[in-house]
Amino acid sequence: MTVILVRHGQSRGNLLGIIQGWSDEPLTEVGQAQARQVAARLASLDVAAVYASPLMRARATGEAVATALGMSVIDAPGMREHYFGQAQGLTWAEASARWGMRAGHGEDWAAGVPDAEPMLDFRQRAAAAFDEILARHEDDLAICVTHGGTIAQVIGHVIGLSGASTPSIRIDNTSLTTVEGVPGRPTLRAMNDTCHVTDGVTAVSRAF
Repeated sequence: MTVILVRHGQSRGNLLGIIQGWSDEPLTEVGQAQARQVAARLASLDVAAVYASPLMRARATGEAVATALGMSVIDAPGMREHYFGQAQGLTWAEASARWGMRAGHGEDWAAGVPDAEPMLDFRQRAAAAFDEILARHEDDLAICVTHGGTIAQVIGHVIGLSGASTPSIRIDNTSLTTVEGVPGRPTLRAMNDTCHVTDGVTAVSRAF
């Protein structure tokens, strides 16, 4: 089994440095170009299914990939980004001034934000959704377009890190992270591969 996790292209929220969470932010022109580039890279693969978080930035990137493969996107709601509660739509500076949260990794650094999803719940949600996709594709290849925070939590799940923390991993826009193996024993093969991002199209945007 092999699952390629793709982070969405640059979104308006990435560009403005706001906390997106479950808010729907469209791709920027750069993000659309990134989506086309990753779609071109994946177009020659023998893919059984293309999944995507239903949030706009991931869905649009997933549509580009699926179109290049002559397929349709399957919704994967469990692969949405971390739900940041009342911090969504604020800049990191604004959220930090209100609740002391910071843009980074470690323990549950959004714990003080009203209505935010607990980090352990986020890990369990992302892990369960990912394991379900793995179980469906024991003998083939699937692609899932999702979010930086979600990919980091899936990596933490695969390599056995504590569920209460966010792994200190940078995941760039439209990067590829590959997990393969056998059911119950997935292995991280590659992470944050952006070799397809060319012609001055930046791959770097803050996660979430």
